[in-house]
Amino acid sequence: MNKIIKKIKNLQNKITYHNYLYFCLDKPIISDIKYDYLLNKLKDLESKVINKKFINSPTRVIGSSIFKKSKFINHLTPMLSLENIFDKKKFINFYKKMLIFSNKKNIQFCCELKFDGVAVNLIYINGLLKQASTRGNGEKGEDITKNIFFIKSIPLVLNGVNFPKIMEIRGEIFILKKDFISLNKKNYSMNNSNFSSARNLASGLLRRKILDHSFKKHLLFICHGFELFNYFKNIDSYYFNLLKIKNWGFHISEKILLCSSKNKILNFFKKIKNLRSILKFDIDGVVIKVDSLKLRQKIGLISRSPRWAIAYKFPNDMQKTKLLKVKFQVGRTGVITPVGYFKPVIISGVKIKKASIYNNKELKKLNLYIGDKIFICRAGDVIPKIVNKETVFTQVSKKKVIFPKKCPSCLFILKSCIKKNNFYCTNSFFCIPQIQKRIIHFFSKNTFKIKGLSPHIINQLIKKNNFRNPIDFFKLNFNILQSLKNVGQKTANNILHSLKKFNCISLEKFIFSLGIKGIGRSVSYNLANSCGSLKNLLNIPKKNILNIPGIGESICTNLINFLSNPNNLNIIHQLINKFHIKVFFKKNKSVIIKKSIFYQKNILITGQLKNFSRIEITQKLESLGGIVKNYISKNIDLVILGKNPGKKFIYAVNLKKKIITEDKVLKVFSKI
Repeated sequence: MNKIIKKIKNLQNKITYHNYLYFCLDKPIISDIKYDYLLNKLKDLESKVINKKFINSPTRVIGSSIFKKSKFINHLTPMLSLENIFDKKKFINFYKKMLIFSNKKNIQFCCELKFDGVAVNLIYINGLLKQASTRGNGEKGEDITKNIFFIKSIPLVLNGVNFPKIMEIRGEIFILKKDFISLNKKNYSMNNSNFSSARNLASGLLRRKILDHSFKKHLLFICHGFELFNYFKNIDSYYFNLLKIKNWGFHISEKILLCSSKNKILNFFKKIKNLRSILKFDIDGVVIKVDSLKLRQKIGLISRSPRWAIAYKFPNDMQKTKLLKVKFQVGRTGVITPVGYFKPVIISGVKIKKASIYNNKELKKLNLYIGDKIFICRAGDVIPKIVNKETVFTQVSKKKVIFPKKCPSCLFILKSCIKKNNFYCTNSFFCIPQIQKRIIHFFSKNTFKIKGLSPHIINQLIKKNNFRNPIDFFKLNFNILQSLKNVGQKTANNILHSLKKFNCISLEKFIFSLGIKGIGRSVSYNLANSCGSLKNLLNIPKKNILNIPGIGESICTNLINFLSNPNNLNIIHQLINKFHIKVFFKKNKSVIIKKSIFYQKNILITGQLKNFSRIEITQKLESLGGIVKNYISKNIDLVILGKNPGKKFIYAVNLKKKIITEDKVLKVFSKI
């Protein structure tokens, strides 16, 4: 008996650790199949010890009881977790059990897609959204109310009438596959860690204290449950109550099956499994629920999940193959990314032969040698990923994959980011893999806009004429341009005329044109305002850089590395001295000492403005001592209201913030 108790404790500790990785860190290291195997093994062992109750066992507790430092709020009713099954036999067992519980020959089941997202609980009082939280441990979850307010598919105020005074709406927060790819790239370019799946990215975004609008607008919500919902006592159907909820403004799954036949349910599962790869979002199975709400109460619950529902999950699609080589690719901003090439494998109908290894940290974790047997999957059913390798003795003859110290293209010594996870080449205008995208960026519409100089022409000049930096383009002549494919006399003349005419550029656009990692348009604007001239920028000390809004250690390091490179400085000096490009700085009006209503106020703008662009009104408000914010919070002092305002307006009303119209703003501006 002591041996069994010891096994139980070891297994409980192991599962608790995996719960922590999954529920708290969003970084699971084992598959769902493996997790359920461990959980079922623990259940079997615990059932053998008749006289002992394991109250705090993972078999009785939902999620993880080990939380990160965060604010938590209680659910009004427990938020249970579904039991997972992975084969037809277990589904048949579930189906038969439900018939036994009901004492009927057939009952209705409602089948839905199992969205692979983050389970959340929304509390509505009198039709108004009051708070939101994650599942957490089933009793309480992390408070995510502030970020939930920015998700368009979650109504802040319910449509119509006749809804319960208090109710909980449950569902899944997720993002589309295409958005996962683009947002992960953007996240990576900002020196943040890559997310391995769309679910992890959605979870990470929900937990961010300050959430960039370009990220949060991609979060979506689908409703799949409700509690404290006895208002419609005459509707004894989960499905028809779900339709009622849809009328109040919630999104529900478009693919729902309501039937009593086990064969139809199995066919639905098979159909969804085949459709899985072409859906716009991630799913990992089908949820099968008893439809009758009264019957659900009769069937009841077990310690951590309802008896009346299961998640019939798809098996993980993972393939083993052989690692052939690892290439180190150079991106536009110089970031070096290791990419593993292997014998092609087919996963979810897609042929895969390479996968990004992201950075040095991931490379060290995998500990790869050329020739290793590796396991490949598609993270989020989209992005190929090397999950692990076969843990066998590595032959001495095998070559270990290590991160290079020099750029694989130009042999320039690589520099590392603060945490030494990423390395990059700072030889910006002389490293060939960086040149193409960098020059396209340099001559884009928001920087050195040259009429007729398209990416197609730039690419030809780089390949055919060995152009390597912007200086080469300022030396262009008619003969070179006419020798290019699809470039006629008119296009050539337009380009040359535009190059000759181009003689000045604002400091913020000039900074942005350099394409320094992490320095976008807003940071360029802040840098320009802080420096005031190109000379000051080139000589700015580190302590001054760190005082500029939007710049931390990482961007500061990127800027210093760029400006300390002699090749980059040579390009800048030639543009100024040889081609007489004037870099000007238009000083904002100094802050009016006479205090206006905007002076030292936190200001939020919502809706469309008739008389200003967002940049124009922001600059004007800042010149009057205002502080313009992008998100609503209790610290906002003033809200400027435009046409067709969004959820920020509703939130501002709830917080009783002072709201003024654009006309009022114009009157204040006219008096100054």
